[in-house]
Amino acid sequence: MKDEIIDQGRRRFFKETFTFVGNRIHDVVKDKIDIASRKGPTVNPEIRRYIRPPGAVPENEFLVLCTKCDECVKACPHKSIRTVNKDFDVSDGTPVILPEENPCYLCNGFPCISACKEGALVEVKEKVDVEMGKAYINESHCMAWGAQFCEHCVRSCPVPGAIYQEDNRPFVNREKCVGCGICENICNTVNQPIAIKVVPKQ
Repeated sequence: MKDEIIDQGRRRFFKETFTFVGNRIHDVVKDKIDIASRKGPTVNPEIRRYIRPPGAVPENEFLVLCTKCDECVKACPHKSIRTVNKDFDVSDGTPVILPEENPCYLCNGFPCISACKEGALVEVKEKVDVEMGKAYINESHCMAWGAQFCEHCVRSCPVPGAIYQEDNRPFVNREKCVGCGICENICNTVNQPIAIKVVPKQ
C-alpha cells in the first residue's frame, strides 16, 4: 500500500513537471510569434537575418504570412531553398537560401513564388527586380585584388552589370545586385577564404 502511494506521488510529480515545462515552452514560442506579428508605426520591422526566396515580403510580414508549408522548397528545381532549423526560433521552419552552399538561380517564371499561396512571396516580373540582398567583396581575400587573375564572379553573374571589372579587379554595383548569391557560391569553389558574401536585404 505504501509503495503504491509513493508510486502515485512520483507519477503526479513527473506529470506536473512535464506540464509546467511544456507550458513554459509554449509561452516562449507564443511570445516570439506575437512580437513578429505586431504591426504599426511604433514597432520597428525586424532586421532580416536570412536570405529569403525571391519575392519575399518584409520580414515581420513574412513571418506572419509564411505557414511553413514547404511548397516553395518543393518547387525549387535547383534545391536552393531550405528551411531554418533552430529550436524555439520564430523563424524555425521558414524558407531560406544559403548561397555559399546553393544559390538562387533566378528561374524563369519563379516557380517558388507561384507555389506560395499565402502571400509570403509576391510576384516579381524580371530578374532585375529581385531584392534578396547585396553582395560585398572582401578585397583582402580576393585573388583578383591580389597577384592572381580571376573573373569567375563576373562571368557567372546572371544580372548584367551587377559585378564588373576595372583593372582586372571585381566591383559590385549594388544598385543592380539582386542578392542571388551565385557569385558567393562560385567564389567558394576557387577562392579560400571566400571573398564574396551576400548580406540579406534589410
